[in-house]
Amino acid sequence: MREAGLPFACAAMSRTRQSDYEGLSPSFAKLCRLADKRQCRQPVDSSIARAPASTVEAFVYQLRQGGKALKDPDAKRRLAELSEQQLHEVSARLQRFQPDITRAWSPSEIKLLVQLWSDLHG
Repeated sequence: MREAGLPFACAAMSRTRQSDYEGLSPSFAKLCRLADKRQCRQPVDSSIARAPASTVEAFVYQLRQGGKALKDPDAKRRLAELSEQQLHEVSARLQRFQPDITRAWSPSEIKLLVQLWSDLHG
């Protein structure tokens, strides 16, 4: 539901929960909040529901743990908030993880992620 008088991204921003930033360093959480505010100022096609940038970044950060992170309720909630386009973007990022940071996701793991997203979207 869009709040009256707000562009879609701003309405989404106003619904951002503190839990979207849990588990992140304070400096990274601050950057996520700033990114959300910048997104709020950009024109947005209100026909496409998108998760706030902070949710996407927190989700990708959480998935550095690998597929086991998808058992976490916060991860499932974040996944459910992603649009299909965001899912594709996240999937590509997971496959490009640098080995000195964490292991990149395999195509079979991405397939499971997409299946879970489909299940959450009914």
